[in-house]
Amino acid sequence: MSKKVLVIAYYFPPMAFSGVQRTTKFVKNMVYFDWQPTVLTIQPKSYYAFDTYLLEKLNQLNVRIIRTKSPDPTQRIFDQSKIRSDFIRKILNRISQTIFLPDNKISWMRPALKEARKLLQKESFDIIYATAPPYTSFLIANQLKKEFDIPIILDYRDAWLDDVLSFYPTFIHRWIVKQMEKKVLYNSDKIITYTRQIKEHLLKNYKFLSPNEIVIIPHGFDREDFDLKFKSNKPFRKMRITYSGIFYDERTPKFFIEAVRRLFYEKPELQNKIEFCFVGNFPKSQKKKIAKLKLLNAFNFIGYVDHQTSFQYLLDSDALWLMIRHSKNPHLVATGKLFEYMGTGKFILACVPENGAAAQILKKYKAYLIVEPEDVDGIKKAIYNIYEMYVSGELPAGDINYIELFESKKLTQDLITIFQFQMRNET
Repeated sequence: MSKKVLVIAYYFPPMAFSGVQRTTKFVKNMVYFDWQPTVLTIQPKSYYAFDTYLLEKLNQLNVRIIRTKSPDPTQRIFDQSKIRSDFIRKILNRISQTIFLPDNKISWMRPALKEARKLLQKESFDIIYATAPPYTSFLIANQLKKEFDIPIILDYRDAWLDDVLSFYPTFIHRWIVKQMEKKVLYNSDKIITYTRQIKEHLLKNYKFLSPNEIVIIPHGFDREDFDLKFKSNKPFRKMRITYSGIFYDERTPKFFIEAVRRLFYEKPELQNKIEFCFVGNFPKSQKKKIAKLKLLNAFNFIGYVDHQTSFQYLLDSDALWLMIRHSKNPHLVATGKLFEYMGTGKFILACVPENGAAAQILKKYKAYLIVEPEDVDGIKKAIYNIYEMYVSGELPAGDINYIELFESKKLTQDLITIFQFQMRNET
């Protein structure tokens, strides 16, 4: 008989982007391990991007999805189908974090609890699995454990206290957030993080936790995403470096663009030999800058595409570019995009902190160059080094044995092991 897990996930298909991928892959693969997931999520009114491909995969497996209204003030006031400028985004984010704790999704708690209570009163579940951000998901799980005495497992896709995007207008705000996190951690049955750095961050801030209470399950990639047959759209005799994803706040392409400008100024013959491909929404201000610099023939702006099409561009590239830049605790971040990049086996130009989580992972991947995010001359030299390796046919691929550690079915099996261990502890 199948075991049953209630998955609490605000971000879920048809919503797209990186915050959706980890949970989606876990849910899809749970079915193969004889676990029956029920997902509690929202009915999104508007969002930056939707991807029906991901939802279709879940529908084929008959995954049950319970959707609630989302009285999110940002969805009520602003059109979330448009990505706002960095300045406006930062202002709205600071206003939001001043008013709403733990986050601006707190108003989802009431409708989510209402639906969850109706479900749990009718059916028995073995585990509650909550993923965050938003951290409101953890509060919902914590309340359900109190009422129904079901083990809860918390999955950190980012740090909570002192996250890279957190803002505390007063010490009282930070104190309240820390008390919220302390409460849910104390009541949790198992904690999952995707990097060693986030685990250490939790142990440092909450001394009552022991290392064996926190398990590391990294982000990963789904081998099925790469099972594609398509006609190449890569320009003939051009090296392609691709970035997939969006830019926001401090994650900006401006240093990369300046590096390209300097490279082409010193070696103008390369302008017709390299293509920089951007899959996803690209800042209008930076596109105007590229046009002003007369570099448009070297840039290919694809815009937002569905999950499957984005992988076509990754696989049809010679190298991939990754950018992680934050003014606060950047060492904690190893974006999910990194693991999808590694799944391709392609060479990675990583503009990331040298001592951060992403850099530590890449050093075992082997096919990489690491440059500090704001080091323009370093980026320029790295692009040229990649081009030289490409021309000579010596551009290395990632370590296949290391790559396989991050395949989504294997990672889901690790998660299921935690579920089963927790069930044994409860009986």
